[in-house]
Amino acid sequence: MHRLLVTPLTPHYARQAARLHIQGQPGTFLTSLGEDVLTVVYRALPESRSGFGTAAVQLTDHNASSSDDAPLLGYISATTGIGGLFVELGSQRLGELLPPLMSRYGQAPSLIVRSLQTAAYPFLAHEEEHEPTAELLSIMVEPALRSYGIGALLMAAFLHECRSRSLRAVTVTVDAANGGAQRFYRRHGFSDWRSIMLYGRPMYVFKRNLA
Repeated sequence: MHRLLVTPLTPHYARQAARLHIQGQPGTFLTSLGEDVLTVVYRALPESRSGFGTAAVQLTDHNASSSDDAPLLGYISATTGIGGLFVELGSQRLGELLPPLMSRYGQAPSLIVRSLQTAAYPFLAHEEEHEPTAELLSIMVEPALRSYGIGALLMAAFLHECRSRSLRAVTVTVDAANGGAQRFYRRHGFSDWRSIMLYGRPMYVFKRNLA
């Protein structure tokens, strides 16, 4: 017997989340950093002051006693302060991040430039906010299970969590060429807010008000 459980994203799911991220966004900057780097990020995010998320896991008769043993089918990661999250990763997780990061830089030096561009992202994507806001960083679903409503369940749980934190709005940045993602966010109440350039590519920032 199988059933789906939507639960908070925890560090326990870091390795599975990294793998889903790589499957879901092949060829992007973050996936090019490799599974080890992404695992550190997903381990650190739920433990940071600003990071949180929701996870969809599969419970069976064998793992019903603990969701920690369940396969991760999808997740949403988010932050209430992308700049602060970057600072925490750089200051508190540097020892974990540097070995796999330097290995990737040695294999692909061009990633250094893209890392610097990413560091500038908080200044590109955000105007001064006058209300508590979350930024949806990623939403991933196991490729074979897409179109089964898991993304919608994750989004509903995520928006509920945002409201429970008294957040007034949610933003998300989407590649201008990713029409499927744009349609998904519009279906869930997001609307075009502004556009930016990142990695030399046009991006759209979508926003949903929660008040």
